[in-house]
Amino acid sequence: MQRRLLLAALACPAIAHAQASAPLRVLGTGAVAASARDVARDITARTGRAIAFDNANAGVAASRLRDGEPIDLMLNSATQVARLAADGLLDGTTVRELGRMLIGVAVRDGAPKPDITTEAALRAAILAAPMIAHSDPSTGATAGTHAARLIGRLDLAETMRARTLVFPGGGTAVQAVADGRAGLAISQISEIIAVPGAVLVGPLPDSAQLVTAYVGAVATRAADRGGALAFLAALTAPEGQARFRAAGFATG
Repeated sequence: MQRRLLLAALACPAIAHAQASAPLRVLGTGAVAASARDVARDITARTGRAIAFDNANAGVAASRLRDGEPIDLMLNSATQVARLAADGLLDGTTVRELGRMLIGVAVRDGAPKPDITTEAALRAAILAAPMIAHSDPSTGATAGTHAARLIGRLDLAETMRARTLVFPGGGTAVQAVADGRAGLAISQISEIIAVPGAVLVGPLPDSAQLVTAYVGAVATRAADRGGALAFLAALTAPEGQARFRAAGFATG
């Protein structure tokens, strides 16, 4: 599987540039970071083409493009990409789905896993945690925005206000659980899986769940449109999609 992906990249001149070429600039969210970096490392190892991947939460990544940051490829939620395409910053004809992600709950490795199978059980689990963590809703973080709204809907906003740690991204929120600073984190499942020392309790119950489609699209002002299209093709090929499934995405 890996060999087929790499051979496909080698066969594409847009990816297989010489090492001296400027890196392909990719900006994505934390949810897609681990999978995209895996594919990028394989391509770089075999072709020498550098792929500079940076990540931020969905809202911050969108703001960085709006503020003029030069990128070739954006990997973000379908909602953010649609807005950026409508504003002419991304080429809407290049949009390709990477996968769909659920939000889950994390605890520290070795800690008891609370029951979160119903909203009532989830509410009890949140109340039982000395501190909880999620990404910052004020910056447009997908999971953080949903977590804050959910906590409000469960009538816990005031109770948990002083017991909630807020972080720039979901990965750092999950890291707070791994470090013992929080007893429970709410984040994208792919971000939970990627943090050593934290374990996935499970997805939020269906009635409290948010399914987010993540997509890629080429920047309208991409310096390397061909390279961006080729890397997006690698991410959405069967071999690339296997990386996303391994990170907890539903694909296909």
